[in-house]
Amino acid sequence: MQSVTPISDAVKRDKEMWKAAGSKILASYGCAETISQLGRCIDSWKKDRRVPEQEMIDGLGFLLGDMILAQHGGKWVWVEDRFGQTPALQAPNDRILYALDVVSKRLRDNSVAEKELPSVADVYAASPPMNRHGPEDDGAASSLS
Repeated sequence: MQSVTPISDAVKRDKEMWKAAGSKILASYGCAETISQLGRCIDSWKKDRRVPEQEMIDGLGFLLGDMILAQHGGKWVWVEDRFGQTPALQAPNDRILYALDVVSKRLRDNSVAEKELPSVADVYAASPPMNRHGPEDDGAASSLS
């Protein structure tokens, strides 16, 4: 069973701290604060890995989340299920997007994040509601990541 609740004030403070770190990361790679440029930053990081991976995930994940919310609406929520707990976005259509997972996955795969991230944002806005883990899912993936 999945529990979705508002994020706490402490998580809101942490989110702001990580967004500031994300902005610095983007600037260090010469990337603007847009979704596609955030993807370009991820693609550049894969070549030099000069920033610790967890900083990339947290900094760019919270930044990506707020960019998506600014474009498509929704809110930050805290999601807890049998797999753990994490901050996520909840779209006006109740769709859940795990923004930090989106960044983490792109850091670790061979995708071209600059092209993929705008599509992820559009799917978040357009798709019907979906649970984090479907019955066929082995727990390794989230609904939108």
